[in-house]
Order: sequence, then structure tokens, then C-alpha cells
Amino acid sequence: MRFSVLIVSLLTLAACETPPTPGDLSSPSAKQISIEFHLVHDLPRANSIERKVEATGETIYLASRPDLTEREIDWAEMQRDPLTSRPSVAVYFTRPGTDKLASLTRHNIGRALAIVIDGKVLSVPYISSEIPTGRVTIRGFQSAAEAQRVADSFARR
Repeated sequence: MRFSVLIVSLLTLAACETPPTPGDLSSPSAKQISIEFHLVHDLPRANSIERKVEATGETIYLASRPDLTEREIDWAEMQRDPLTSRPSVAVYFTRPGTDKLASLTRHNIGRALAIVIDGKVLSVPYISSEIPTGRVTIRGFQSAAEAQRVADSFARR
């Protein structure tokens, strides 16, 4: 009798849970996420896509194919900025990803690189120098839970 009451209670609780919204970065129940890095174009092109930056509402034009994706990520970890305590995610690329990142940044100094997570443009930093180490820090998360979800998606295997 107790066992069946427990099952009914658990099923009732599960039924009350709100399903995650597609693209909701703060949803703890979401599994693998997509991360794309796209070079930003100054003007629309035949092969570009138009997107809005989440934080600013600014319209940007991205290369239609990403320059790097989650396939090139080895692992990630959530961190906090030592000055602001804002959450960020340190991303560590695979060896092939490190080579692609180094080439991409070496040849595009001064250009913007959009970071797109689950289809949303999170941030658009400018490339100031080559990144040969295969490590980048993603900022712009609204909460620590959102950053942790991204990091957990790429936890060390």
C-alpha cells in the first residue's frame, strides 16, 4: 500500500513539472546543448543569416555555417569572474578545435565572433589576438544556473 502511494505521489509531482522551453539555457533538465562560433559580417551577404543579440537587441549578420561548434569542444567548466562575481564558462577545445580556433583568430583580428548557444546569440566579442591555447571564456550568462548548465553539458568525460 505504501509503495503504491509513493508511486502515485511521484507521478503526480512529475506531471506538475513545467516542461523546458526550447532554447531555455537555465533549464536543468535539458541535455546536450549546441554551441556555435560564427564570424560576424558588417553587412548582409547572400550566405549570411540575420540574428538579434539577446542582451542588446542589436541585429548582426552571421556566416551561415558556424566556424566552430560543440564538436570541437573537449570540456568546459563554470567559473566566476574574480572582480564581478558574474558567472562565465571556460571552454577547452580538442586538438583539432584548438588548431581551428588559432587559425580563425589569427586571420580575423579586429572582427567580431558571435557565440550562439541553443540558437541564441549570447555574446559578440571582438578578436583582439590569436588564441593558440584552445581555451576561451564565455561571458554574458544571466545566471550561475545558466552557465552551469552549459558547463555540465561539456563536463569532462
